[in-house]
Amino acid sequence: MLMTEYDYDTDIAVQREEAYEDGLSKGLQQGISQGAYEKAVETARMLLSFGDSIEKIATITGLSLETIQQLEKDLQPR
Repeated sequence: MLMTEYDYDTDIAVQREEAYEDGLSKGLQQGISQGAYEKAVETARMLLSFGDSIEKIATITGLSLETIQQLEKDLQPR
């Protein structure tokens, strides 16, 4: 029977690398999602400025009606 030698430092280094890669992957996915949301909001604002309906904008952007209604309120002059 052949036993491999356990190296604590190597084990910790591997665990840290895996955690770093996992965190990097999650951070990248979060950044992509945030960017997509911001682009949808930008598109919704543009469509609102053209006078498109809230329902049409929701269909195009995938944003909720409530989000678009809030954007519409924010665009109205005070």
